Amino acid sequence: MTVKATREGLTSLKTASGYVIDKVVPFVALPAEKALGRFVRLTNPLNGKSCDAVVLDVGPWNVADDAYVFGGARPAAERGVSVSGKGTNDAGIDLGDRVWMQLGMTGNTSVEWV
Repeated sequence: MTVKATREGLTSLKTASGYVIDKVVPFVALPAEKALGRFVRLTNPLNGKSCDAVVLDVGPWNVADDAYVFGGARPAAERGVSVSGKGTNDAGIDLGDRVWMQLGMTGNTSVEWV
C-alpha cells in the first residue's frame, strides 16, 4: 500500500515496544499494537530504493487502526482521525532514521509498504 510517511526522530526515547530509538536499527511505526515485531518491506516510489524494517512502535496518530494495517483499508489518519482528536498530517507510517536514510527520503512523501 502507498501512504504518506513521516520521520519518527525522537532519538533516545522509548517506543511502544520498549526499544530505545537510535539511528542503527531499521524500524517503523504502524498504528496497530498487533503489528509490533512484524517485518515489512518498504519502497520509495520516487527513486526505487527499498529496505526491510521491523515494526517497533505504534503510530502515527492512532494505535488501533487494524483495518488499515491488516485489512487493506486506507489509514484513518488520512481522514483526520487521531487518538488526540486534534487531527493529523495524513501520515500512515513513521520511519526510523535508518529506514529514512536507506530509502533516500528527502521529505514527508509517500512510500509503499507490504
